[in-house]
Amino acid sequence: MQARKMLFAAIPSICALSSKKISIYNEEMIVARCFIGFIIFSRKSLGKTFKVTLDGRIQAIQEESQQFPNPNEVVPPESNEQQRLLRISLRICGTVVESLPMARCAPKCEKTVQALLCRNLNVKSATLPNATSSRRIRLQDDLGTKRADPIHRQLLSQKVLAALLSHEAALQERS
Repeated sequence: MQARKMLFAAIPSICALSSKKISIYNEEMIVARCFIGFIIFSRKSLGKTFKVTLDGRIQAIQEESQQFPNPNEVVPPESNEQQRLLRISLRICGTVVESLPMARCAPKCEKTVQALLCRNLNVKSATLPNATSSRRIRLQDDLGTKRADPIHRQLLSQKVLAALLSHEAALQERS
C-alpha cells in the first residue's frame, strides 16, 4: 500500500507537462522513474533481507562495544584476580621456555653471532687501509686539480692581458 502511495507521489514530480498538456519524458525523467521503480522493487523483495542484515550488523557492533571496558564502570574483584593469575601464568611460561633445550643452546648461538660479527669487523678493518689510501690519492688528485686550475686561469689572464697590451701598443704606433 505504501509503495503505491510513493509511486503516485513520484509520478507528478517526474512528469513535466507542456503547455499543450502532453507529457514530456526526457532522459533524466526516465532515469528517475527507473530509480524509483528499483527502490520500490527492492523494498518489496529484499526488505526483509536488508532488515536481517542490518539487525545482524547492529548486534555485532553492540557485542564488540561490550568487549571494551567502560572507564566509568567499577571493576569487579574477580577481574583483578583473573589479571593477577594471568600475570603469574605468563611468568611461569617464561621460566618453562628458559628451561627448554633450545634456550640452553642460546649461549652457543650468541657465541656464533659474536664470532660472525668479529669476522666481519676484521674484514672491514683489513680493507680500511686500502680504502683510506685510495681516498687519500683521490683527494690529492682533487687538490692538485683545484690548485692547478686557478694557476692556469691566472697564467691565461696574464697572457690575454699581455696580448691586449701588445695589440694596443701596435695600434698606437700605427697612428
